[in-house]
Amino acid sequence: MRQEKTILVNHIQSILDNSNNFFLISYMGLNVSQLEELKNELKGHEATLQVHKNTLIKKAAEGKPYSDLTNLELTGGTAIVCGSGEPADVAKTIKKFAKENDVVSFKAAFVDGEVLDANTSATVADMLTKDQARAQLLGLLNQVPTSLVRVLNEKAATIVYVLNAIVEKNK
Repeated sequence: MRQEKTILVNHIQSILDNSNNFFLISYMGLNVSQLEELKNELKGHEATLQVHKNTLIKKAAEGKPYSDLTNLELTGGTAIVCGSGEPADVAKTIKKFAKENDVVSFKAAFVDGEVLDANTSATVADMLTKDQARAQLLGLLNQVPTSLVRVLNEKAATIVYVLNAIVEKNK
């Protein structure tokens, strides 16, 4: 491999190795201003977008935890969206942008140590973020003791009403 390509492969590897998650997306058909708009939206979620050749991306994946990317059929232009933020937030941003620009689509992803195909990558956008999941779990955990206290209060109140009724009747 030529020295320039080796440098690019090493650069791609460093990008992918240093990100907690990444998505491979199709971007062909976007004009420069649309691509810049997508980049700006991704910055808000601690993510960046870089365009690289499919063959170099596959070469960079060899021998890495995301080596299953070498088995994918990558065609057309591919952009790498990587970041250190929540994968669900990044995927939601891509999915929202893709609704407005139908040339954008998911090709693959690497989330939580697993390579995902195009369809599964798109479903990451429907997942809860970690903060949302924690809030939901906390709400469920808080609901049980609250319900128990409410039931116990109702039973105690019922007993008090019955005793008051007996006292009033006996007066």
